[in-house]
Amino acid sequence: MYILGAFAYVACAVTLVSIAVLIKVAALLLADRLLYPVFILGDLFKGIEIVELLNILVFAILGMGFGVATALLYPKLGRQTSAILLIIAVPLIFISTPVVRYNLWLQTVGLEESLSPKQAEDLTNSFLNQRIGNNGFIGFYLYTSQFPVLPTKEIQMNDLENFEKKVNSKFVQFTGIPPTVVSWLMATCFWCLRIFYFSIAAIATISHFREGLRIAKR
Repeated sequence: MYILGAFAYVACAVTLVSIAVLIKVAALLLADRLLYPVFILGDLFKGIEIVELLNILVFAILGMGFGVATALLYPKLGRQTSAILLIIAVPLIFISTPVVRYNLWLQTVGLEESLSPKQAEDLTNSFLNQRIGNNGFIGFYLYTSQFPVLPTKEIQMNDLENFEKKVNSKFVQFTGIPPTVVSWLMATCFWCLRIFYFSIAAIATISHFREGLRIAKR
């Protein structure tokens, strides 16, 4: 009985993680097509990663699902197994959105400059190394924590100061805040928001996991 339950548990775990990732990726793709192109506000929404508000729903489903699924395993083992898997899964699912954003950026650079995927990656790595001191996804994540809009052309990367000034000027016109203050606020707020979104994910997972455990005991 418990062997069949273990197979069913694995199937449930894979399904839950897949659903969580699919919801986040689908929301990002929709926002990238419909919301982010909006003048000024699109850049702001991209910077605050507004799609991460879905974390409440995504991680509530995840926590509840893993909690209920413990009924499929041996009682003493189910809770520990689900807790360990959630500790691993939550950060990975949370970071799936910026991973997709990074790959979309590489694709856009490749299309804009007519480059192969490897050439686009080399170009963006060179840019990120010069700007942040890190390349790849880490460099991308650090850069977008300071600045919401990514250059998609080599000329923009080579003249980054002018590119960032143009973007900042939009926010200055919209808010009336001085450029230096805008840059400082963006860097501070974006990191605070990322911490806030992850806190939402963790809290939603834990609270609904406990609720799922109560349901499983019934």
